[in-house]
Amino acid sequence: MNSESTIIERPLLLLVQANVEAEHEHAFNAWYYHHVPALLEIPGYRWGRRYQGVLGDTKFLALYEIEDAGCLEHLIGPDEEKRHPTANREFAKFEQLKGLSDVAINIYQQISGSHLGHPFLTADLPLSAVMVDCVVAEKEAEFNAWYDRSHVPNLVQIPGYASGARFQLIDHPALAHLGMGPKYLALYELDNLDCLPSLADPDNMRAEAKDELARWMDFGAPLVDNMSWNVYRPLAKHWRLDD
Repeated sequence: MNSESTIIERPLLLLVQANVEAEHEHAFNAWYYHHVPALLEIPGYRWGRRYQGVLGDTKFLALYEIEDAGCLEHLIGPDEEKRHPTANREFAKFEQLKGLSDVAINIYQQISGSHLGHPFLTADLPLSAVMVDCVVAEKEAEFNAWYDRSHVPNLVQIPGYASGARFQLIDHPALAHLGMGPKYLALYELDNLDCLPSLADPDNMRAEAKDELARWMDFGAPLVDNMSWNVYRPLAKHWRLDD
């Protein structure tokens, strides 16, 4: 994306990641079952999905599609008086949940790959999430070109990958209080969890996956920091009733 105007006119993807102590997981999930539908009553949210971690350091992930950046202030901005009353109520309830740690909220703009809803994130598929910062400024454009035009297209040709897309944090004054990061996100839908060893286990990886991993280690890995990789299974999905 070459301009802020281009970035803010497209749908946004909100990610909420959290870990929960085992003794509080039941209460957390029971609350979340009502939380996502409540948020979807607020104009600006289109759908919400929840996932549970099966690989990596994060237990729970929630994804929401937001119509555009014009909605951010009343959905998640720092000023309670400008936020929708339902958003304020739900934030207050979230603050009362017990056993939470490592809570991270990020809002991204899609920059390449399968477009949201066409057919991305419409099926009940496992999700692989890779987050990174590119820390070599003079190589960032080259890094993005390689990621968008080579790495993701190569991965989604490997049996087991259903789709792939990349996202970049949106820069917006309504989000400064969130302390967002890392800057880049890659999401891949997988056909099923049974294919995970053939895609990620060094002892069982397909030859194509090993080749692409080698290209990542040679070109991508030296340019990044703050990298995380998690794989999730779907838990729940919700859409606005008026869609």
